[in-house]
Amino acid sequence: MLTPSVAKASIQQEFVQLIAQHQKLIHSLCSLYYRLPEDRKDLFQEIVLQLWKSYPSFNHESKVSTWIYRVALNTVFARIRKEKAQPERVPFSEREFQLPSSEVDNELTQALYQAISQLSDVDKAIIMLYLDEHSYKEMAAILAMSRTNVSTKINRIKTRLGQLLKKEPL
Repeated sequence: MLTPSVAKASIQQEFVQLIAQHQKLIHSLCSLYYRLPEDRKDLFQEIVLQLWKSYPSFNHESKVSTWIYRVALNTVFARIRKEKAQPERVPFSEREFQLPSSEVDNELTQALYQAISQLSDVDKAIIMLYLDEHSYKEMAAILAMSRTNVSTKINRIKTRLGQLLKKEPL
Protein backbone atom coordinates (compact mmCIF):
# COMPACT_ATOMS: atom_id res chain seq x y z
CA MET A 1 0.00 0.00 0.00
CA LEU A 2 1.22 3.48 -0.89
CA THR A 3 1.88 6.03 1.79
CA PRO A 4 -0.15 9.26 1.51
CA SER A 5 2.90 11.28 0.40
CA VAL A 6 3.80 8.75 -2.31
CA ALA A 7 0.19 8.63 -3.50
CA LYS A 8 0.06 12.44 -3.62
CA ALA A 9 3.32 12.59 -5.59
CA SER A 10 1.93 10.02 -8.01
CA ILE A 11 -1.26 12.06 -8.52
CA GLN A 12 0.78 15.23 -9.05
CA GLN A 13 2.98 13.52 -11.62
CA GLU A 14 -0.07 12.11 -13.40
CA PHE A 15 -1.68 15.57 -13.47
CA VAL A 16 1.48 17.26 -14.81
CA GLN A 17 1.66 14.69 -17.61
CA LEU A 18 -2.01 15.24 -18.39
CA ILE A 19 -1.49 19.02 -18.67
CA ALA A 20 1.62 18.53 -20.80
CA GLN A 21 -0.33 16.31 -23.20
CA HIS A 22 -3.23 18.77 -23.49
CA GLN A 23 -1.51 22.14 -23.11
CA LYS A 24 -2.08 23.00 -26.79
CA LEU A 25 -5.83 22.76 -26.21
CA ILE A 26 -5.60 25.11 -23.22
CA HIS A 27 -3.33 27.55 -25.08
CA SER A 28 -5.77 27.57 -28.01
CA LEU A 29 -8.62 28.54 -25.71
CA CYS A 30 -6.53 31.27 -24.09
CA SER A 31 -5.58 32.66 -27.50
CA LEU A 32 -9.17 32.59 -28.65
CA TYR A 33 -10.45 34.74 -25.80
CA TYR A 34 -7.48 37.05 -25.09
CA ARG A 35 -5.12 38.91 -27.40
CA LEU A 36 -2.46 40.09 -24.98
CA PRO A 37 0.21 37.54 -23.99
CA GLU A 38 0.00 38.51 -20.30
CA ASP A 39 -3.74 37.87 -20.27
CA ARG A 40 -3.23 34.53 -22.01
CA LYS A 41 -0.64 33.47 -19.42
CA ASP A 42 -2.89 34.50 -16.54
CA LEU A 43 -5.83 32.60 -18.01
CA PHE A 44 -3.66 29.53 -18.66
CA GLN A 45 -2.59 29.49 -15.00
CA GLU A 46 -6.16 30.01 -13.84
CA ILE A 47 -7.38 27.11 -15.98
CA VAL A 48 -4.62 24.80 -14.73
CA LEU A 49 -5.47 25.75 -11.15
CA GLN A 50 -9.15 24.94 -11.70
CA LEU A 51 -8.22 21.66 -13.38
CA TRP A 52 -6.02 20.77 -10.40
CA LYS A 53 -8.82 21.58 -7.97
CA SER A 54 -11.30 19.43 -9.88
CA TYR A 55 -8.88 16.61 -10.74
CA PRO A 56 -9.68 14.48 -7.66
CA SER A 57 -13.35 14.43 -8.66
CA PHE A 58 -12.67 13.55 -12.33
CA ASN A 59 -14.10 10.06 -12.70
CA HIS A 60 -12.84 9.25 -16.23
CA GLU A 61 -16.38 8.58 -17.48
CA SER A 62 -15.77 11.07 -20.28
CA LYS A 63 -12.69 11.69 -22.39
CA VAL A 64 -9.95 13.71 -20.72
CA SER A 65 -10.19 16.38 -23.43
CA THR A 66 -13.94 16.71 -22.80
CA TRP A 67 -13.31 17.25 -19.09
CA ILE A 68 -10.53 19.77 -19.80
CA TYR A 69 -12.71 21.71 -22.24
CA ARG A 70 -15.57 21.83 -19.77
CA VAL A 71 -13.44 23.07 -16.87
CA ALA A 72 -11.50 25.46 -19.11
CA LEU A 73 -14.59 27.00 -20.69
CA ASN A 74 -16.27 27.40 -17.31
CA THR A 75 -13.12 29.18 -16.11
CA VAL A 76 -13.03 31.42 -19.18
CA PHE A 77 -16.70 32.36 -18.88
CA ALA A 78 -16.37 33.03 -15.14
CA ARG A 79 -13.39 35.27 -15.77
CA ILE A 80 -15.19 37.17 -18.53
CA ARG A 81 -18.23 37.71 -16.29
CA LYS A 82 -15.96 38.96 -13.52
CA GLU A 83 -14.15 41.35 -15.88
CA LYS A 84 -17.41 42.73 -17.26
CA ALA A 85 -18.55 43.50 -13.71
CA GLN A 86 -15.34 45.48 -13.03
CA PRO A 87 -14.45 48.86 -14.53
CA GLU A 88 -11.88 48.95 -17.33
CA ARG A 89 -8.51 48.15 -15.78
CA VAL A 90 -6.26 49.58 -18.50
CA PRO A 91 -6.76 53.09 -19.86
CA PHE A 92 -5.27 52.19 -23.25
CA SER A 93 -6.93 50.35 -26.08
CA GLU A 94 -5.44 47.13 -27.42
CA ARG A 95 -4.99 48.77 -30.81
CA GLU A 96 -2.52 51.25 -29.38
CA PHE A 97 -0.28 48.38 -28.29
CA GLN A 98 -1.04 45.68 -30.84
CA LEU A 99 1.67 43.05 -30.67
CA PRO A 100 2.50 40.90 -33.67
CA SER A 101 1.28 37.36 -33.18
CA SER A 102 3.75 34.59 -33.93
CA GLU A 103 0.94 32.02 -33.67
CA VAL A 104 -0.95 33.39 -36.67
CA ASP A 105 1.18 32.89 -39.74
CA ASN A 106 -0.83 33.85 -42.79
CA GLU A 107 -3.45 36.34 -43.90
CA LEU A 108 -6.27 33.83 -44.28
CA THR A 109 -5.71 32.49 -40.78
CA GLN A 110 -5.55 36.04 -39.44
CA ALA A 111 -8.83 36.88 -41.19
CA LEU A 112 -10.48 33.76 -39.72
CA TYR A 113 -9.28 34.57 -36.19
CA GLN A 114 -10.43 38.16 -36.62
CA ALA A 115 -13.88 36.95 -37.69
CA ILE A 116 -14.03 34.44 -34.81
CA SER A 117 -13.09 37.20 -32.35
CA GLN A 118 -16.32 39.00 -33.30
CA LEU A 119 -18.49 36.04 -32.25
CA SER A 120 -20.13 35.68 -28.84
CA ASP A 121 -18.21 33.82 -26.14
CA VAL A 122 -20.33 30.68 -26.50
CA ASP A 123 -20.07 30.75 -30.31
CA LYS A 124 -16.27 31.05 -30.03
CA ALA A 125 -16.24 27.93 -27.86
CA ILE A 126 -18.47 26.03 -30.29
CA ILE A 127 -16.42 26.91 -33.37
CA MET A 128 -13.18 26.02 -31.58
CA LEU A 129 -14.54 22.61 -30.66
CA TYR A 130 -15.74 22.19 -34.24
CA LEU A 131 -12.34 23.16 -35.66
CA ASP A 132 -10.71 20.71 -33.23
CA GLU A 133 -12.93 18.04 -34.86
CA HIS A 134 -15.00 17.11 -31.82
CA SER A 135 -18.21 15.26 -32.52
CA TYR A 136 -21.54 16.96 -31.97
CA LYS A 137 -22.13 14.56 -29.07
CA GLU A 138 -18.84 15.62 -27.42
CA MET A 139 -19.59 19.30 -27.99
CA ALA A 140 -23.04 18.89 -26.47
CA ALA A 141 -21.53 17.22 -23.40
CA ILE A 142 -18.84 19.88 -22.98
CA LEU A 143 -21.22 22.80 -23.42
CA ALA A 144 -24.20 21.24 -21.63
CA MET A 145 -26.58 21.66 -24.57
CA SER A 146 -28.42 19.31 -26.89
CA ARG A 147 -26.84 17.90 -30.08
CA THR A 148 -29.60 19.60 -32.08
CA ASN A 149 -28.78 22.95 -30.50
CA VAL A 150 -25.07 22.44 -31.25
CA SER A 151 -25.86 21.55 -34.87
CA THR A 152 -28.11 24.58 -35.30
CA LYS A 153 -25.55 26.90 -33.72
CA ILE A 154 -22.73 25.56 -35.92
CA ASN A 155 -24.75 26.24 -39.06
CA ARG A 156 -25.50 29.78 -37.87
CA ILE A 157 -21.87 30.36 -36.91
CA LYS A 158 -20.67 29.20 -40.33
CA THR A 159 -23.08 31.62 -41.98
CA ARG A 160 -21.96 34.46 -39.69
CA LEU A 161 -18.27 33.72 -40.32
CA GLY A 162 -18.92 33.68 -44.06
CA GLN A 163 -20.50 37.11 -43.80
CA LEU A 164 -17.66 38.46 -41.67
CA LEU A 165 -14.98 37.04 -43.96
CA LYS A 166 -16.58 38.67 -47.01
CA LYS A 167 -16.23 42.04 -45.26
CA GLU A 168 -12.56 41.40 -44.34
CA PRO A 169 -9.93 42.61 -46.82
CA LEU A 170 -7.60 39.74 -47.67
